[in-house]
Amino acid sequence: MREMEFLPAWYHRTRRRKRIVTIEGWLLLALVAALGSWLGFARQSVSGSELVLASLQRQVEQAHSDQRMLTEQLELRQKLQDRAQIIASLGFPAEMTRLLQTLDSVMPAEMSLTEFDCTTDEQVRPVTSVAAVRAAGDKDKQIDRRLKIKLAGVTPSDVDLANLLYGLTNVPFFEQVSVNARNKLDAGHVMREFEVTFSMSLNQQTGS
Repeated sequence: MREMEFLPAWYHRTRRRKRIVTIEGWLLLALVAALGSWLGFARQSVSGSELVLASLQRQVEQAHSDQRMLTEQLELRQKLQDRAQIIASLGFPAEMTRLLQTLDSVMPAEMSLTEFDCTTDEQVRPVTSVAAVRAAGDKDKQIDRRLKIKLAGVTPSDVDLANLLYGLTNVPFFEQVSVNARNKLDAGHVMREFEVTFSMSLNQQTGS
């Protein structure tokens, strides 16, 4: 028995189009949801990248600050090394005021000076140990620097000259004290003319 179709043809077409529109709507909704999720993830990723970038910028700024500080310290170290080399090349300066005061304290009152001379003498130290051989490349450490002092004058007697020698030999930083004396006639008076030489070390004392 043949079935009779009472619904018009346009009704089936309309339902089919409605189903298609519904499916397309769901697809569009899914696409919008996917795009929203992707945008949220992208924003989160950008925010994380910005935090990482800010942290890296702080690290770079800290590195630049450390580099400037290191450069200043290296410049200061170089200046100190240059100053140390200058001092080593010249020898440690003897305080002339202190030297003169020391000489004045050991000289008898009756003694008169006619000459006072100071010269700096530099000599290469002989290498006598393994440590010295290892340090032989440093020329500043291998130079022996000494201040040589010469005093010349007259004194009434040998007692004053003996007192001068006794005072000089008891000064810790005076070394190699020697004397040469002879008689001198001055206005009918016999005087003792003398010449005294001694030295002082200008080398840097290690461990001081």
